[in-house]
Amino acid sequence: MTTSTVHESVLLWLRDDPSRLSSLLVLTGHPPCPPMLTVEDSALRVIVPIEVSPDLVLRDLETSEWVLVEVQRRPDEAKARRWPMAMAAMADRHGPRGELVVITASSAVARWAKRVARHERGETRWGVTPTVLLLGVAEAEVVLREGAPELAVFAAWVLQGRYGSSALALARRAFERAEDIADAALRVQTRWSILSVLHPTIVHKLRSAVMIDIDQLPKNPALERWVAEIDARGKALGEALGEARGEARGEARGKVAGEARLLLRVLRLRGVAVTDNDEARILAATDTAEIERWADRALTVAHASDLFMEF
Repeated sequence: MTTSTVHESVLLWLRDDPSRLSSLLVLTGHPPCPPMLTVEDSALRVIVPIEVSPDLVLRDLETSEWVLVEVQRRPDEAKARRWPMAMAAMADRHGPRGELVVITASSAVARWAKRVARHERGETRWGVTPTVLLLGVAEAEVVLREGAPELAVFAAWVLQGRYGSSALALARRAFERAEDIADAALRVQTRWSILSVLHPTIVHKLRSAVMIDIDQLPKNPALERWVAEIDARGKALGEALGEARGEARGEARGKVAGEARLLLRVLRLRGVAVTDNDEARILAATDTAEIERWADRALTVAHASDLFMEF
């Protein structure tokens, strides 16, 4: 399971129906969000040329209340600077009635998120303490027991690549909970979404663990295309990185150069247009960590220039 698949699955489900965020918050012991949130452009320009892009921006058009959502799977120290700027940009544009919600399946990341953007210097204190929505096994149990059936996607997301017997049991319960959805189209979409975030081993075991043949599910064309695209991206990047490892033997510069060329190949396999400037910047890179960050983003970006954005 690629990082981007697990990350994007939550955002896809929240973009489709932002009220699900409020349901999750209430189920996990937090106050609810405003009731009429709509999705907005995630690019928040603070001052030229600084731009911060939270994972999701939601706003109530009537009250101007707003919520920034970040799906955080691991610590990222850049958020110490970016989260306060994002909050300031939204407060300046729409007023201060807003919050930052960080969604994570890791208790360690939850602790990190509470403190990373709080700053002190002398007697000056400034920064952001977000609402942290920790989705662990206990929270997954609450979601499955008390939440709407379509929220089973978030219970499955808790697994985060696990594939043991307890993970299989939870995945099976999430899959079966989706059966309670009355609307047939939403039921199929929910079950496909659950499958898309599970470890391949769990998906394989579910074929014999559930009472139906997963392969015989009625298909949702839009979601199938999304899942197929994710699979294709993962395959292309896997092949590219495999070649990169082969070409990477030798000096460090040769390694970076090989990965840069294969990153360009991944973008072109996806049909992403690459300008001469974009290609020159990628080929000029000398930092392996930077190339790896760009490779992760290459699975989802719409434009090659998006690789270079600061988050």
